[in-house]
Amino acid sequence: MTAPRNPIPGRVADALRRFPPFSMLPEIVVAELAARADIWVVPMGDFIWKQGAHPGDEVMFLAQGRVEYIWEHDGRSERVDVRDVGDVLGLSALVRGEPFRVTAQAVEDCMLYGLSWPRFKDVLDRHDEARNYVRRHLFWAVRVGSQIEYSEPTESSVAGRAKNILQAHIEGAQPVQPRPLERLLTCQPDDTIAEAAALMSAKRVPSILVVDAGRRPLGIVSGNSFVKHVIVDGMPKDTPVSRIMAKPVFTISPRTSAMAASLLMLRERIGQVCVTEDGTPGTPALDVCTHKDLLAQSGHHPTGMLYEIRVAKSPARFREVCDEIEQIVREYLEAGASAIYVGQICAELYDELATRLIALSIDELADEGIPLPRGVDWAWMSVGSDGRREQILRTDMDNGFVFTPSGTAEADEAARQVFLKLAAKVVDKLVAAGFARCQGGVMALNPRWCRTTDEWIAEIESFNAGLDGDALLRATVLYDLRFVAGERELCDRLREHIYATASTNLPLQHRLAELIVDNTPPLNFIGRFVIEKLGGGGGEFDLKNRGMAPLRDAARLFSLRHKLSRRYSTGGRWDELRRTVPQRGELAALARDAYDYLLRLRTLNGLRRGDSGRHLDPESLTKLERAQLANVFDVVRTVQQAVRMEFATDNTRIG
Repeated sequence: MTAPRNPIPGRVADALRRFPPFSMLPEIVVAELAARADIWVVPMGDFIWKQGAHPGDEVMFLAQGRVEYIWEHDGRSERVDVRDVGDVLGLSALVRGEPFRVTAQAVEDCMLYGLSWPRFKDVLDRHDEARNYVRRHLFWAVRVGSQIEYSEPTESSVAGRAKNILQAHIEGAQPVQPRPLERLLTCQPDDTIAEAAALMSAKRVPSILVVDAGRRPLGIVSGNSFVKHVIVDGMPKDTPVSRIMAKPVFTISPRTSAMAASLLMLRERIGQVCVTEDGTPGTPALDVCTHKDLLAQSGHHPTGMLYEIRVAKSPARFREVCDEIEQIVREYLEAGASAIYVGQICAELYDELATRLIALSIDELADEGIPLPRGVDWAWMSVGSDGRREQILRTDMDNGFVFTPSGTAEADEAARQVFLKLAAKVVDKLVAAGFARCQGGVMALNPRWCRTTDEWIAEIESFNAGLDGDALLRATVLYDLRFVAGERELCDRLREHIYATASTNLPLQHRLAELIVDNTPPLNFIGRFVIEKLGGGGGEFDLKNRGMAPLRDAARLFSLRHKLSRRYSTGGRWDELRRTVPQRGELAALARDAYDYLLRLRTLNGLRRGDSGRHLDPESLTKLERAQLANVFDVVRTVQQAVRMEFATDNTRIG
């Protein structure tokens, strides 16, 4: 097979730019690669390379045709991958500097562009997005026993993501909203320190603005100024405040983003900023804002949302706040933030929401003459996706209730009835805020999910390898329980009991492993997506059950096996496994990244469609997304293979 020099670099460059990772590179960089490319023509049936051969100094771009990868092992041949137009071939061996682990055979007449590997590698080293795509492109190689090494994100890539998230904060924040002018506390520069301090004490504010006759800001005096100059330095109290005021005054206009104003204060290391009519010190002052004031006005920012939840009272306002949380989610994900990270933020916000709704519901019960049972401790707990801190969208709620036994069955039942009334009010409020009721009844208003500690522990101890149907669902959902409100010790006790019993119950672990292995990804043997033919997902595939569930359940199972109970989320469990179980380190890193990608894809899909995002139409994906998703599903199969090996399942449907 010979390769003449490339006489048509422009045509090669145009072909490269259509596909990742080249579509992620500047046009001039792609043109430079294309100008030095070789063109290879390989007839159907010929080999591009054979297993065991050493790679040359070129990486291949498949411009036309189809290629199969064949793995020779244990006296048999196994087709492990199919490459199509736009794919890059030979990267794995070049990255490792090792012989090819598979044979590449043309199954159609093929045209390939040979690109200089040293030049291509240098390009990847300088372009983070393209390099990270290549890293995902190499995921498939773990299926043939290789080890994937990849660099950590560079400072520039991390800084770039942080900048994008910060920009999303700034663009999403509300303009500064000056409060009524009568709240503004001012004094004249000739007023004494004692007079200014008396005004601050009477109004209970942390600072006073020094202004001229036209209410234009001249300086600011804070409580710290009094401590430093009067108490520490001994300055007389009849000294004019102009002697101790901080100046110049940093000013902003009412049109300034609250988040941008906060950044100004951080940059200048100041505690207050003055709002004036046109944003300059030459116009009258309207308000003085502290960090706390701006955070309360910061709109699309998690801290601002916490404040809004804490002061909200009406169902309509709670729903508005939750709508704004989903807008934050969209901005974060579109800015490139990790979906696992976004899930952590949403968990904090939704926990605050639940806590607030519980408090309001307790007050309503009291107004109805129904106090909570005296001397009975209780806790509201999240389970399922919310328990794993992964409920980003307002999908089905999953929650439960636990309370201490009273000593008699009658007293326990009486307490349960009160707590069920409380739970019903909370659930109604969550529904009004936009959450859906759990179709499976996993809600604290269900007596089966409102139980004493003794009842919960008895059920946990009954879990065994014979679990099926509803009992199996309850077990897997309960394994993800997390404290939200009330007495934390009650939830901690249940969680400790779960790990103490499940970590030694090998038959139960084997049963859970069988379920993981049996759930194959929606990708057939030749790399084509398999869509659902029945139910509500016609023409689509179930991203949750066919992609995320095996990674989620495997993370939980490995955590139970190795008694790792510190983390709640799927990503956190894989991280904990990577750090504490060295032999699973590489697998855990790949699985964590794969789950993060699927969670992000599902969430964005749900935001676009206005639903849970569970069902995905593969035709809606770009070439890049399809390639990434196919690679992620290969990681899913690798995780399933690891589960089958560690837990000795007999299922052979993987791969």
